[in-house]
Amino acid sequence: MDRRNFLATVASIGTTGIPAASSAAADPEETAAEYYGVLTDVTECIGCRKCEWACNQANHLPMQPLETFEDKSVFEKHRRPDAGHYTIVNEYPGPEEGGRPLWVKFQCFHCNHPACYSACLVTAFTKTATGAVVYNADRCMGCRYCMVACPFQIPAYEYDNPLTPKVQKCTLCYERISQEGGVPACVEICPPQCLTFGKRKDLLELAKQKIAKNPQKYVPHVYGEHEAGGTSWLYISSKPFEEIGLPVLGETAPPRLTEGLQHGIFNYFIPPVALFSILGMISWLYGEQNQDEHLPKVPLKYNPSKAAPMGKKLITPGVLLLLGFIFMGLSVAVYRFLFGIGAVTNLNDQYPWGLWIAVDVATGVALAAGGYTTAALAHIFHRKHYEPIVRPALLTALLGYTFVVFGLLVDLGRYYNIWHPMMPSMWSGHSVLFEVGMCVMAYLTVLYLEFVPIVVERFKGQVNLPGILSRFNGMVEGVLGLAERYLFRILPVIVIAGVVLSFLHQSSLGALMLIAPYKMHPLWYTPILPLLFLLTAFCVGFPMVIFESMIASRIFNQKPEMHILSPLSKSIAIFLAAYFATKLGDITIREAGKYLFDGSVQSYMFMAEMLIGVLIPLGMFLMKGVRKNPGLLFIASALVVIGVAFNRINVFITAYTPVYKVTAYFPSWGEIVVTLGLIAGLMLVYRIMVTVFPIIPTMEEKES
Repeated sequence: MDRRNFLATVASIGTTGIPAASSAAADPEETAAEYYGVLTDVTECIGCRKCEWACNQANHLPMQPLETFEDKSVFEKHRRPDAGHYTIVNEYPGPEEGGRPLWVKFQCFHCNHPACYSACLVTAFTKTATGAVVYNADRCMGCRYCMVACPFQIPAYEYDNPLTPKVQKCTLCYERISQEGGVPACVEICPPQCLTFGKRKDLLELAKQKIAKNPQKYVPHVYGEHEAGGTSWLYISSKPFEEIGLPVLGETAPPRLTEGLQHGIFNYFIPPVALFSILGMISWLYGEQNQDEHLPKVPLKYNPSKAAPMGKKLITPGVLLLLGFIFMGLSVAVYRFLFGIGAVTNLNDQYPWGLWIAVDVATGVALAAGGYTTAALAHIFHRKHYEPIVRPALLTALLGYTFVVFGLLVDLGRYYNIWHPMMPSMWSGHSVLFEVGMCVMAYLTVLYLEFVPIVVERFKGQVNLPGILSRFNGMVEGVLGLAERYLFRILPVIVIAGVVLSFLHQSSLGALMLIAPYKMHPLWYTPILPLLFLLTAFCVGFPMVIFESMIASRIFNQKPEMHILSPLSKSIAIFLAAYFATKLGDITIREAGKYLFDGSVQSYMFMAEMLIGVLIPLGMFLMKGVRKNPGLLFIASALVVIGVAFNRINVFITAYTPVYKVTAYFPSWGEIVVTLGLIAGLMLVYRIMVTVFPIIPTMEEKES
């Protein structure tokens, strides 16, 4: 009996109909021991590449005659599995100089606790009872978070497929091993039988026996026994594994931290409900008693109830410029939908996320924080003095999140599946991205509900639809009346829910990258990254309101609302100082300070982020003269806005280093144009909305 089938017999494979999937996110050691796997003895591989041919045949990949795989020129450079090749063989120098080289086969490692499975928000990946990690394209949204999460950088993507792109990788020949006596195609064809298939526990025993019998031949370690929590694909070698292309990984499975945070925060929904209750209690305690009598009196009075549409000309040179950017962005987006993401971006299997995620999504969500911070200030803490800035901040947040969705649609490979997270059958409670997606959807709904009173104020009693639509006038008036009668009563509950949802997803955005510890630079990778993201959202909330308010005042030829903005800016320094202290303490505790001055691109980007976005504006906001000067206040606020954008770009792009990096990522002109088009679209819609709806309060001369 050959080794190809020896362990299969020992492990008693002869059961037909192995269960399709295991629902457990974290498998105990005894379960992992029963997984099937493959032991690769690197010292016995002859580099024939027949495993590559067999893999292509078994998985219906593009085929070539077997003879073509005898070409040794492919060993001149190291390759990686891609969408058309699930397994590849690379050549490395042997342990003895001038001696026989080593050939190493690479494919999916089928982790015991797979990061791809944990990351996927719609359970497109499944850890089966056989040990194989399999993929269901029908569920997939094409977000590529699985590729970010994988510590071995295995999943590959069809970037040039515009309609049905898939994430491709080795399946451990799941359909074959699920049947009695079945073995993976690569194992079956291997001439020197350097691949051995069987139960993981038996493979480990065999590997350790071989090492014990030939200690001079093997490195005393079985790769995959503990790496990344353990894998089903195991290796033994005569040379240190980092010298034959295998990454150096810790023993902890990457999802352990993210799932621990996720399950802790949503444990029976106690923390969210507790936060909701606390905010509700604060709102009740403050009530109407806090009227801000201590604030200085001003000669102008802003009455939110008398906000009115801005009677300004809609078509201006600035609007035409915005339309130009929008047209260019739409043109590139259409091209992307016709020819695939790869046609307009520099994204690849090494860098599956780029500018669209870092700026259009992550930064967009952060800069919309003014919506919930001002809502909390005015409606939970009942600081009525700040009521005039609530509506503009609400509109900015509403449009910000709406355009985040538009940006996400362009980035998703299977954008038509964006509704999948709403299906309970596809829910994935262990995925941080699932929590982000659900909270963002819920919060966007809350924002639209909060906007309903403005719609009622604008159109109730004035509905006059043209032509044949006039028959619906009564029905529309009735809907507006119902909204005024019932929705207004629960508006405080909706506002508090919005603040809770914002707390959740603003922090969870930071948790997204915790699943990639081996790809993140130490200056940014930290277990408290969710807390840091939440703090930056606090930091940028009021500066973004000031930034937007002053631009709107300039465009509509109004005086800046300094009697509101100046007091509002007092708390910004507190948030910035808290963030800086937390960040400094984190770097000190983790002993990451040694990377600050190592001369790397990351060190310079980190210092620029902290200087521009934190230290300079912190110093400015501490000065009373800056807080009372419109120009300086605008500059200080703009620096915080830029700093937070800088932070998101650094976390999602600068800090991210693939395991097998070949070239650095830089956004393509297509990515930049789409981003500019989205920003221009947001600005144009904002102008239209304030022209149509009562968003910006009117100014009335105070009676003498």
